[in-house]
Amino acid sequence: MKVLILTDDQELALLRQRLLESAGHHVVATSTEKEALEAAETAVPFDVALVCHRLPAGTARKIIRMFRDAKRPGKVVYIAHIYGEWPEVEADRYIVGADGPDALLRIVAESGPAAA
Repeated sequence: MKVLILTDDQELALLRQRLLESAGHHVVATSTEKEALEAAETAVPFDVALVCHRLPAGTARKIIRMFRDAKRPGKVVYIAHIYGEWPEVEADRYIVGADGPDALLRIVAESGPAAA
């Protein structure tokens, strides 16, 4: 499955990328706000896009709007920072980062094209 990681936190990007690649996924990860916007603008292909809480909410909303306007077929998963946080973005699915790697792998599998 093709996974696009959108964050401006290099450490989180690299950790998530390694985890997902170890599970057999093809991953493109961004580590700056500019890279995340460029990935959206250049239509980097994805089955699941992971939008990290570290991206500014306005940037996350803009990227998701770009995906929706272009009718991109992939699903968008927003990774919230903590429980009780009400994300200011409209994603297909939500997860809390503190749930850990098993939860991330599960939601990616549930959100991919085979799960549709």
